[in-house]
Amino acid sequence: MSLPEKELKRRRPAAATLVGLGVALLSPLLTNSIVTHFVGQTQSRTLVIAGLAIHWITFALLLIIVIRWERQPVQSIGWRSPRWSTLLFGIVAGVAIAVLSGVASQLLGLKSDTHFLAFLQSLPVVERVSLVITAGVFEEMLYRGYGIERLSQYLGGKWVAAALTLILFTLAHAPAFGAAQLAPVMIVSALVTLLYLWRRDLLLNMVAHSTIDAIGLPVIPAFA
Repeated sequence: MSLPEKELKRRRPAAATLVGLGVALLSPLLTNSIVTHFVGQTQSRTLVIAGLAIHWITFALLLIIVIRWERQPVQSIGWRSPRWSTLLFGIVAGVAIAVLSGVASQLLGLKSDTHFLAFLQSLPVVERVSLVITAGVFEEMLYRGYGIERLSQYLGGKWVAAALTLILFTLAHAPAFGAAQLAPVMIVSALVTLLYLWRRDLLLNMVAHSTIDAIGLPVIPAFA
């Protein structure tokens, strides 16, 4: 076997990783579509609770794949030892990204779905906090931690992997936000992706992502 053939064989993903990539990058789009098909696209607490439950089931499934099937440590998907500085820097990064994405959207003339945001802000505090935590933990593990780390091994580097996960992450929000609202989602996702590529710290990204969502859900309604 020639050297290029050996290299190609070495880079071929195992069955466990292929399944993991399917769970991480494709299942959110599929499950969102399935939930809205059966529950309906009308904004409701039932839709929110069903989405939260499925997200945590998917999170647990992917974690099982990493630890039990791939037999890889959580460090392989970007997990780093927690520090107080991680929490502080994550909050600062989240606020900075929220500001930058807001300015970029204004300059580009993009508008968010105010009706959908108003619905989310009308939910009970417990559900809003659950949404914030779930989005930060679930989405960062699937798209940034697992997606980028695994794809970068087989697609020629982190930038190609980051671009692919950015596109899939944005599309996964289409069932809930609608195609017209995907541009602001992509801007935020691009900044969060750059943060991960810079630090390669999954927990840091989780904190930053949760901070971004917390500004729009629990924080602003509390002051309003």
